[in-house]
Amino acid sequence: MTQTMPTAQRVGRGLGWSTTSNLVLRIGNFAMSLIMARLIAPDQFGVFAVALTTWSILGTLAEFGLGTDLVRARDFRARAPTVASVGLITSGLLALGMAITAGPIAAAFNSPESAPVIRVMAISLLIFGFSIVPAAYLQREIRQGSLFAINASGLVASVATMSVLAILGWGPMALAVGQVVSQLVIVVGLNLTARVPVRFAFDRTVAKESVHFCLPLAIANLISWLLISVDNLIVARALGPTQLGLYALAFNISSWPMTAIGQSIRAVALPAFSRLESQPQRSRALVTANGPLWAVSIMMGTILATLAAPIVALLYGERWAGAAIALVGLGVFGALRVAFDLIATFLIAAGATRAVLAVQVWWLVTMVPIMWLAIDRFGLAGAGWAHVAVGIVFVLPAYLYCLKRAGVNPLSLLRAWTFPTLCIIPTAIACSLIARTSYPPLMQLALGGLCGLLLYAAPLARWWTARIKELQSGASAGNDLNMNEVTREA
Repeated sequence: MTQTMPTAQRVGRGLGWSTTSNLVLRIGNFAMSLIMARLIAPDQFGVFAVALTTWSILGTLAEFGLGTDLVRARDFRARAPTVASVGLITSGLLALGMAITAGPIAAAFNSPESAPVIRVMAISLLIFGFSIVPAAYLQREIRQGSLFAINASGLVASVATMSVLAILGWGPMALAVGQVVSQLVIVVGLNLTARVPVRFAFDRTVAKESVHFCLPLAIANLISWLLISVDNLIVARALGPTQLGLYALAFNISSWPMTAIGQSIRAVALPAFSRLESQPQRSRALVTANGPLWAVSIMMGTILATLAAPIVALLYGERWAGAAIALVGLGVFGALRVAFDLIATFLIAAGATRAVLAVQVWWLVTMVPIMWLAIDRFGLAGAGWAHVAVGIVFVLPAYLYCLKRAGVNPLSLLRAWTFPTLCIIPTAIACSLIARTSYPPLMQLALGGLCGLLLYAAPLARWWTARIKELQSGASAGNDLNMNEVTREA
């Protein structure tokens, strides 16, 4: 019998690799954004943002939640050929539809220049169909180190392509071609690394089961992307492509907490929650992980919100200064996204995909009118704060209700947020005052970081240490309870 790594150790190693991966890739994407900000203008970035918005929405439909179904399935190899077929057909049809409707989509955004960029981006959507099975296999096995190497290769290829083409004057088309090259490199890397035989078949029973599970999840994911994309449509129609470019940059910056922390947690949370066979185990794991996650995300969101102006000025230059107006509210929303994503991941692992769908629909229904009114009254600043208002007033109560139905005590979850939220208040006040000074942006950021260490990290140290110890002890207990599963895998 071969020895199998204990579940807790696999999760811990996967989380380490996932965190490292997201931090390194975030730095790489950050460096790429700095380069592109110097090579293209805000209006050109707005043209690409239209194509990227379209690709993101249709890409969610192409994945269809099939990867998630494979991650949690007990019979991976039996289901994989059918899933591969469904995924490739779906992505191919969506890519064709994206290319055909590029003109009307561009017109809807009041950006006719976006049409050829959208058509090029459709190629990467087709390529994406070949990634579903190998990506799901690597995530299922918690092989985050391999995923890191693959995504890093795609990033390097993308940066090289975009930089050369941008220097040659390709404008937003340089970004689109770079996206295609990146997707191609990632797909090749996934298939070579996973070494899962590329097989296509169609089993009606498997397809029916997958659709039953994936359809609510796919619609929920689609709505989730609409939630972070429909604002681009509203901004473009209300304020024009240049303001859309500024807003898109601000939203990208506000996504740093989600990219650096949320995606790291999600990569291991789904398989980790799925391995816990009882509802009480999953509930304890969620409540325990929730506090430390919120402590980090609220710190990052607060820094982004209070020091928005010096961050944008220092990193992207004065011609992007208008993005800071939107980043103030979006920074706070960035912290909320991390917390909401963990809750959604928990519900998916528990099989409550319809609950996730219901929340996403409610979120979209409430956000669209509020976003229109906020932009009409407050411009870019209103767009950022509209996300925060909808998240706190409408989305959070809905998620707490779903958690209660799933057997989680909502008050336990909220109590874990209390101490970090109180501790961040002095830091928020201090950083806001620093941002109003006439110091150079670098000095303002340095002082803001110092305030974060002294006013937030230091008072939170003992609380943080206790939560991490609790999380580690819970992981060990979960490993003991899953020894039968480990034996089966050996």
